[in-house]
Amino acid sequence: MLAVSIASAACGFPYAAFAETTAIHVPVVTINTATSWEAEMGAQVLSPAAVKNYGMKTSNTADMLNSILGGSVFKTGGVSGFPVVHGLMDDQLHLSFAGMQLNSACPNHMNPILSYLFPSQLGGMTAYTGIVPVSADGDSIGASVIVHPAPPKFAMPGKTLSSGEIGGYYHTNGDATGAHLAATIANDAFSMKYSGDVAHASDYKAGGDFHAAGPAAMGRGSIGADVVGSSAYSTNNQMLEFAYRHGTQLTSLSVNWQNIPHEYYPNQRMDMVANKSTLIHFNYRDRFDWGNIKLHVYHQDVRHTMNLGSDKQYQYGTTPGMPMKSHGHIDGVKLDGMIHLDHGDFLRAGLLLHSFRLNDYWPPSGTGMMAPNTFNNINDGHSNRYDAYLEWHRQWAPRWTTLVGVRGDTVEQNAGDVHGYNMMYNTQAATFNAQSHQKTDHDWDWSAIAKFKPSDMQKYTFGVMRQERSPNLYQRYTWSSMPMIAVMNNMVGDGNGYVGNLNLKPEVAYTADISGQWANTQEHPWVVNADAYLTQIHDYIGEQCAPGTTCHAGKFNILQYTNQQARMAGADLMGKVSVAQTQAAGEFFLNGKISYIHARNTSTHQGLFGIAPWQGDVELSQSTVHWNNAVAVQFVGAKTNVSQIQSEPKTGAYAIVNLHATYTQGNVTVRAGIDNLFNRLYYNPQDGVYVGQGMTMMLNGVPAGITVPGPGRSFDIGFDARFA
Repeated sequence: MLAVSIASAACGFPYAAFAETTAIHVPVVTINTATSWEAEMGAQVLSPAAVKNYGMKTSNTADMLNSILGGSVFKTGGVSGFPVVHGLMDDQLHLSFAGMQLNSACPNHMNPILSYLFPSQLGGMTAYTGIVPVSADGDSIGASVIVHPAPPKFAMPGKTLSSGEIGGYYHTNGDATGAHLAATIANDAFSMKYSGDVAHASDYKAGGDFHAAGPAAMGRGSIGADVVGSSAYSTNNQMLEFAYRHGTQLTSLSVNWQNIPHEYYPNQRMDMVANKSTLIHFNYRDRFDWGNIKLHVYHQDVRHTMNLGSDKQYQYGTTPGMPMKSHGHIDGVKLDGMIHLDHGDFLRAGLLLHSFRLNDYWPPSGTGMMAPNTFNNINDGHSNRYDAYLEWHRQWAPRWTTLVGVRGDTVEQNAGDVHGYNMMYNTQAATFNAQSHQKTDHDWDWSAIAKFKPSDMQKYTFGVMRQERSPNLYQRYTWSSMPMIAVMNNMVGDGNGYVGNLNLKPEVAYTADISGQWANTQEHPWVVNADAYLTQIHDYIGEQCAPGTTCHAGKFNILQYTNQQARMAGADLMGKVSVAQTQAAGEFFLNGKISYIHARNTSTHQGLFGIAPWQGDVELSQSTVHWNNAVAVQFVGAKTNVSQIQSEPKTGAYAIVNLHATYTQGNVTVRAGIDNLFNRLYYNPQDGVYVGQGMTMMLNGVPAGITVPGPGRSFDIGFDARFA
């Protein structure tokens, strides 16, 4: 329940009772990245202290979205979850790290941007879940989630700084382990930092049996009836950063390396067997009397490989496995500037040039239908973005502030001609090759936000926005409806096969949002946040039966992306109250949050896949000088309004109980906990459909209608130690 304290702080209320503190005392100068106007205009800010807590229990950075009001996570691989905000996820959201936007180079989107980051590498997160300023938007139709790197540290003048950090965690369920290490050496002008993170886990167990025990697949080893097949992973990330400070200038250069030997997916038919990435980022910023500028230049090279992991059938007649490779290149330049006006007002303007190149190809295997040629899934695909925005912040009166802006995005996409493994693919390849592949979209965003703050104890924010998002390369340029091919092109974890559509239009979303925050700082301080929103999406990219195929209820089918209409309406509520304070036992807090959403495809009159209609949690915590202990109940409502065309299974309501205790002494923190205390077997609609074992290369070679179950009981321990 970090969300309550974090979002409350973001509202700008002076709550000494809820303030986060840290026992770290290092003679350093830290260059901060957060700005006060972000929180002022409705952003939720996850602090460095909150991020540190996640580093002691997970390597899945997307899990931090659980601390954001209206946010959650769609589970995929162990370190590659999709952020979800108000029913939208993955490419539908604006996700960035240190000014960079990274595209997934995988037909299953196994390498989203947050999968390249560990919580221990980060310095905070800013999330606009309501109305998004155009300066934090672009090529999306939902929230904006901005992840900040840990800022560079410098010594005081004439001093030398050397500091370090080490931490890790262990979960009994799945024998999940993670460790991180960081070291910094700096003077008052130069700073150098190294950080490294590793994580490993075996298949986890559910809270009860959900399939038959025995061989996971033909020719594979046995797994228990409660084991979630294809949920193991192993990964490591390393980062080296150099920073230079001179006056008001800050220049930095960082290089991030990732190597994932394997990450298996219980809701995808294939598994990641290698993901190697090199990410280079140059950052320059300066402050002037008239304002400031920020420049980001970045490059990423990704080599991604998929095949059938240890719980999925590998041999099909003369065909051993199905190797699939992707090679992605990203180059980008982002320039932002702010100009101060009178009375605290300012203008913000910016430019973005972003180029994504993708080759997605599948080498031949065996002597049958997957030979003798390489299959071109996407051949020489590219997507170029050219963005510009202008934004005006105005304080009309002490109680009234507005932020308005407009953004124009031009998206140019293209892809080369394709061919299949052999002659049986010639007809579909020829049909695709005969069409024009060049697409140019002129997308426009605008937003208007108003804030009314009648007192320090209450604030109201309301606004409207228009957002536009172009289809990604996989939605436009995948071309074969052959079942074995189509099921490998799936970005949502529903078990179906997907075919692209060259005629897709960009999605256009209109959103209205109103929120309020109220607080009391008297004997028993409390804070309440509430938010309500309505989003109408035109040309929503939904699904239809692929031409030439027949869809069957309760089965996996071949679907094609198509433009439809959708509507989402919902509300979020959270609060925190100090219920008691004693000298012997410290202070007790009760906090909780709940989110409700009604999401519907208004073209098909069906629900939208992977959305929990309502969810939340309640926590009772105790805090002393050194201890923080809590019991929390997490609950999710039943989902019956499902996407029938995707054969989405219905799920029942559930609640699970979690316990944790944290002890801090100086610069050392130790955490212990029990997740899913009563070992409940439960199914979250945001975990996808189970295809983690068996004959997954065949469309209906595995049973449909089973949601991936959540983890059963796990005893956890973690620690973090910092040295200066």
